[in-house]
Amino acid sequence: MATFMLIHGACTGGWCWEKVVPLLEANGHKVCAPDLPGLGSDPTPPANVTLADNVEKVSRLLDKMEEPVILVGHSLGGITISQAAEARRRKLKALVYLCALLPLSGKAARDMTGMEPDAMFRLSRELSQDGATYTFARDKLPSLFYADVSPEDCYRAMQRLRPQPAIISTTPVTLTDDRFGSVPRWYIECTHDNAIRFELQRKMVALTPCTVLRLECGHSPYFSHPEELVEHLETIARA
Repeated sequence: MATFMLIHGACTGGWCWEKVVPLLEANGHKVCAPDLPGLGSDPTPPANVTLADNVEKVSRLLDKMEEPVILVGHSLGGITISQAAEARRRKLKALVYLCALLPLSGKAARDMTGMEPDAMFRLSRELSQDGATYTFARDKLPSLFYADVSPEDCYRAMQRLRPQPAIISTTPVTLTDDRFGSVPRWYIECTHDNAIRFELQRKMVALTPCTVLRLECGHSPYFSHPEELVEHLETIARA
């Protein structure tokens, strides 16, 4: 059995994995799905949160784990898990990018999304007046994140979204071959994703090769296809 740590994306929280955690636990795995600073139920003011804060929280949790962890990042969470791998490579069994941003060293999240400047993800963002946080246009959220999600799950998710610390998207990562590069990488493509589109997913994997698995779904497979997602995570755990 494996230990999983599930890292959420922008504006969400550990709650987004609520259908996945019990399925993994029922299969005998240990699962941790934390809230990143400033998101979910974490009380940190989001305007104060940095990428270093995210990495510190993930690193502290990893240090408590008894065995190497499969670290899964969704969407913007790919930035955090990449930098966390640089900091704690010996604590990791694998990195898993779930329709996630897969950054190059020296690049920030906005550089990766900038590879598709007309993407709905970028066009839907709404910066706060002080520029410290952003949200997404509420009328765009259902098609952006929850296109194939039930109306009930879509509504419940939208009620729990919080402003995203903007600096996470503008901070370049520093990754090296002997640290980040030494951790096995998997990418789970989501072919109907409207946020990080399939074409961008393929471009990032071409630049930073991974073992690729695929889901025929939108941006939130933890809601729309939790059983199929868990099957892929089981495949990774057995590898």
